[in-house]
Amino acid sequence: MSSWKFSTIFVFLLSLSSSLFTFTGAADPTYVYHFCSGNNFTRNSTYQTNLKLLLSSLPSNANRSYGFSNTTEGQDPNRVYGLFQCRGDVTNTICQECVTFASTDATQRCPNQKGNIIWYDECLLHYSDSYIFLQQPQSLES
Repeated sequence: MSSWKFSTIFVFLLSLSSSLFTFTGAADPTYVYHFCSGNNFTRNSTYQTNLKLLLSSLPSNANRSYGFSNTTEGQDPNRVYGLFQCRGDVTNTICQECVTFASTDATQRCPNQKGNIIWYDECLLHYSDSYIFLQQPQSLES
């Protein structure tokens, strides 16, 4: 094989492989909607501490939970209830990445609010100061 053909093939394969790496990197989940609810909490309060603990624990549960987990953090009146659910066809890795992203994004979209539901194409995350397990959510229409 001539060096010209070899060089051409090498450059083609190199450019192809670099474009593949560009498109396979982790992307942020696809945001759909969010809904803020509940009262506000005070910064640096026990509730905020419990919320941070809850939101930091949910992503690790996503890696071993088959796409769903619920948990609570703290004691009344500062208890936080939280859950996530991932779409059934996403991998544990994508589920964990989505829940990790949602845990940060939720508090940015609803700062200092005690309740939030945030939806992405890949997962949803919900937390509240009210018991949310086995209850029908309130209407999202205002």
